[in-house]
Amino acid sequence: METPRRRWDSRSLGSRFAHGIFYAAIRLGGRWPAYALLCFVVTFYTCLPQVRARSVAYRELRFGPSKWIKTWLRCYALHMNFALTLVDRAVFGIRKRFDMLAELGHPQILRDLAAQGRGLIVLTAHVGCWQLGMSSLGDVDVPKAVVMLRDEADVDRQYFEHAGGRAPDFSIIDPRGPLGGMLEMLDLLRRGGMVCMMGDRDFGGARSQLAAPLMGRTAWLPASAYHLASASGAPVAVVFSRRTGPGRGYIWVAETLEIPPGLGRETSAYTPYARRFSDALSVYAQRWPLQFFNFYDLWTEPR
Repeated sequence: METPRRRWDSRSLGSRFAHGIFYAAIRLGGRWPAYALLCFVVTFYTCLPQVRARSVAYRELRFGPSKWIKTWLRCYALHMNFALTLVDRAVFGIRKRFDMLAELGHPQILRDLAAQGRGLIVLTAHVGCWQLGMSSLGDVDVPKAVVMLRDEADVDRQYFEHAGGRAPDFSIIDPRGPLGGMLEMLDLLRRGGMVCMMGDRDFGGARSQLAAPLMGRTAWLPASAYHLASASGAPVAVVFSRRTGPGRGYIWVAETLEIPPGLGRETSAYTPYARRFSDALSVYAQRWPLQFFNFYDLWTEPR
């Protein structure tokens, strides 16, 4: 039985050894041997009920009820699309091959927002090839940081970790740090820097989340980006991406938000801005439903 999973963690499904096989295949033959391995690996994991359960809340909402075989095939397609993005990320890290095409005007929008000197919050989601999103932001010449949670059991390397070092042009802020890393983020924004964070996944408790409609039902989304924008005066750019083919992606600014200063701690004050994010995310899920990779239940109220 597929029971939706409410909480998320960053632990990898596969072992360090299994990931090493993929990395070796990429080093020896490039992306295509790794793609071929996915046919067996994705089939295996899709046969596990506990793995299928990770996406059941989304699939039932987006696609509705269907017969077992159609449900299984749809789940397989979702898992395969996710796995392909992970291979592309590893290929970029190992072989430096990935073409991210930006929508016309996309880089200039971000440069113009950053040039205001108020800092810039880039708010994205677990869709498309978001793992490589920061690799396309090099044209924005300001200090950058990514808010990223890494579990000790997460053995799937980020693209920059394949070189054995730290991220080349941005720092990492751990949301498990003091005050969820907010002080670090505020300091960077006040120096005119850029903070990239997720708008669809929360690392805190119920008090840090707010309700917004997503695909026709109330979802619970993190409020931290909106609090941060109000406290710092920084504009928010909602940025999405999608995988368009082997080693290719497309990135664009879906929304820009100006959140008034001084809105305080009351989470409900930020609901109109979260709704604009969730509306943009709903449009994404409608157009590219097999590139929505938030594998837990966003629609069950947290406690």
